[in-house]
Amino acid sequence: MKPETLALKVQLANRLADVSGNIIKQYFRHSNLESETKKTEVSSIVTIADHLAENAMVELIKKECPDDGIIREEGENINSNNGYAWVLDPIDGTSSFVKGLPIFGTLIGLVDLKNNLPLLGCVNQPILQERWLGMIGKPSTFNDKTINNPYKNNHNYPLAEACLTSTTPLMFITARQQAIASRLQTICRRSAFGGDCYNYVSLAMGWTAMPMIVLESDLKYYDFCALIPIIEGVGGIITDWTGNTLNSHSTEVLAASNPNLHQQALEVILYK
Repeated sequence: MKPETLALKVQLANRLADVSGNIIKQYFRHSNLESETKKTEVSSIVTIADHLAENAMVELIKKECPDDGIIREEGENINSNNGYAWVLDPIDGTSSFVKGLPIFGTLIGLVDLKNNLPLLGCVNQPILQERWLGMIGKPSTFNDKTINNPYKNNHNYPLAEACLTSTTPLMFITARQQAIASRLQTICRRSAFGGDCYNYVSLAMGWTAMPMIVLESDLKYYDFCALIPIIEGVGGIITDWTGNTLNSHSTEVLAASNPNLHQQALEVILYK
């Protein structure tokens, strides 16, 4: 994609964040909010805010870029006519949203389908007015300022001293996943649950008191696509549990503050 075309896509990503954020703010901390739990997924809640925010983004994409495809969480996907697709998660962290906690985000990604290459990713937190943007080959930004990941060059940090995070222990479904999570939880002296997309943006920002490892499974493409350019744009690493590039079929995600920690975690995961 030409740089000038990508720049226009970034402008659209920001507009998508604005239009979805305006809707989400209207429903945040509302009592008796219309919602349901998805029967096919573990602890997965969807609200009217999810549906309306996603629909607003879809309509804007169809108007501005009708040839682009759309991979979405709540509605039917739209096929691409030009090899590019938007990947949308209107509220990643709905469990926090329905509890009135502002640790959720709207995930907006753009991917080159032919090359399995996420070109840009945006995470928007409309309540706190926080926005992260990652673009292929460029440093990631937070509220338009370049992010400095303080742990990206800390190559001697031991895995035992890192903070291991996962959204919920319920996401480790199989015996293999549970065993791997248990091994890493035993090695890392600090473990924390909760966070959803905030685990990844905290890793990118270096907000934590020590470097981070994010270990998650049972994910969908819209749960992590937008996060890839942001993590990579700060010198972090994000792959599947074998160290391979993530794709639309991936379900297991490993992210780390720097390559050294990522390699240490991989050695534990792949240990036989």
